[in-house]
Amino acid sequence: MQSKHMKLLRLFLDSTEALTAQVLAMNMAVSDRSVKNYIAEINVSEPGLIQSSHRGYVVDKARAMSVLSSQVHKMPQTPEERVNYLLTQLLNSRQPASQLPDLYGLSDILCVSYETVKKDLLLVRKKLKDFNLYLTVTNDCLDIEGLERDKRRMFSSLLYAEFSANILSLAEIGRIFPQYDIDHLVSILVESCKAWHYFINEYALLSLVLDVVISIDRIRNDHTYHKNGAAHDASDVRKYDEHETTLARKVIHDIERHFDVVYNELEAEALTVVLLSSLIRVDMDEIHAGNIEELAGKKCMELVGILRKEMQRYDFIDGDSKQFLIRFTIHIKNLLVRLQHGHVTRNPLTEHIKTSCPLIFECAVAISEKIRQSTGFTVDEHEIAYIALHIGSILGNQIAEQNKVSCVLLVPHYHNHTNRLISQIDSLFGQQLIIRAIVTSYEEFTNLPTPDFLISTLRIPQTMMEWVYINPFLTDRDISALQYKMERVRQKKKRARLLENLQLISNEDLFFFNPQLADENEAIPFMAEALHRHGYVDAAFVGDVFERERSYSTTFGNIAVPHSMKMNAKKTGLCVVISEKTFPWGNNMVNVVLLFSINQAERALFYDIFDNLIVLLLEPPNLKKASECRTWQDFVSTIIECF
Repeated sequence: MQSKHMKLLRLFLDSTEALTAQVLAMNMAVSDRSVKNYIAEINVSEPGLIQSSHRGYVVDKARAMSVLSSQVHKMPQTPEERVNYLLTQLLNSRQPASQLPDLYGLSDILCVSYETVKKDLLLVRKKLKDFNLYLTVTNDCLDIEGLERDKRRMFSSLLYAEFSANILSLAEIGRIFPQYDIDHLVSILVESCKAWHYFINEYALLSLVLDVVISIDRIRNDHTYHKNGAAHDASDVRKYDEHETTLARKVIHDIERHFDVVYNELEAEALTVVLLSSLIRVDMDEIHAGNIEELAGKKCMELVGILRKEMQRYDFIDGDSKQFLIRFTIHIKNLLVRLQHGHVTRNPLTEHIKTSCPLIFECAVAISEKIRQSTGFTVDEHEIAYIALHIGSILGNQIAEQNKVSCVLLVPHYHNHTNRLISQIDSLFGQQLIIRAIVTSYEEFTNLPTPDFLISTLRIPQTMMEWVYINPFLTDRDISALQYKMERVRQKKKRARLLENLQLISNEDLFFFNPQLADENEAIPFMAEALHRHGYVDAAFVGDVFERERSYSTTFGNIAVPHSMKMNAKKTGLCVVISEKTFPWGNNMVNVVLLFSINQAERALFYDIFDNLIVLLLEPPNLKKASECRTWQDFVSTIIECF
């Protein structure tokens, strides 16, 4: 199965509804006819996998996941796949460079021309450069030069990207390294953690196992750390306490004994860093406000203080929880160790968190930028996702309260029946519903301020009011009806709020259809100038946006959402660019750009619109509709209609 077929299947897996050929074509940047051809080709090899319906195409998701998993190691088809294949072969080689296939041999293996392989090598060199590695070609034979540390980092990154694009699991690591007993390696790590009262979460365990098995494989094939290519400089060596050192020695001893490998001093030190960077102590109950500074250290506590100030900018984050501060401080302490040693704990939820919780991820990005400013270390996106998980655990009541709906309960008094009914409703829906008042007649209700909807055990006169009829005693059908009504009312409120906010921060003068823009370097100044011209920002704004863009990408699929990290705009605004054809934005292609300006006093506007708009536009059908809008009015109407 070709990569275009696999990409198509992944689009189906990411969607909760049927997809039309037009939507699929837009996401794959091909024609509708091409999509239909791809579907026909897939169904030839996998009969009935993709079915056509009146709503579009649907896929058997269980079969699609199985197909994707089985295709992981098939022959590469695209330039990107060939580049990753070449890098993996060179980094995973168990033979000297002189015995590897030359360029002609590779062209035969890959079933492409000699010239095509040479072109692919340009991309290989570009990827290697990101890891401080270099490609040498001598007599058409390839080799990678650089520090062993950097080779392992790249190899790990390549494999993890491959897993994340398909099905991430320990079984997949075993398929890459079939000669090693992955289950036993996991047992060594987990049992040692338990014995020494440490904890490792499932995501960190996957990353740790991958790094450890790579080190085992490299050592067994004579690619070891040595003094000139050590894991880090001697001045950076971290001193571990006896408890930590004993744990690391035990793990190393068990690995050496079972996997027939010998760790030299530098290898042992590197494994200790990787191991202890992935673990946290289980005995959290023994850590409290009185001893946290002793455990974390003064510098870490100072950094946490800076990060807490950053969190205070976000009204919906309750960063004062003592339990949160303890856990967050321990996380930052371990993160600093990883940053100092160039180690990243990868997170398989990174892309999911980024796209499903964009506002929380953006808060984590801002916190990561403060870490960079304070330490000089750039925080990887995987690590940002872990920070986002911590933030998500302490969301304040503002978002929950905002999403609650209000009601009035109309029910005649009958002994203690009313109290029982109220208690039932509160028990089932207390987190979603506010009961404003309880009345016994419709006349009483008409004299009250209008709630979001009415719950009644009586039939009431025809009204424009949202209401739901329930029995005096709640049945399963009543519970379903209440849940449905609350969701409908909630969506109606959110839709009205989004419409009001969009009209507050933007207008037709800040909407552009099909401007001639080559890339982000042209788009950002163009849009920033429009905001400046209409009094939203000052002249320094464009530089602040580029500074944010250089730190971390602001793209979400085919959408770019550039903005400044500084909330110092004159007023919160939104400039929109719609392009019929996608254009480059960093490493991605986009056709919708939303440039926000943020004023500190109006930041709640930004929070609400940013989160709702990004999540909505990440749905392929919604993005397609938005991409066809030619005016601001059409854009707003489409957004509200899709909401």
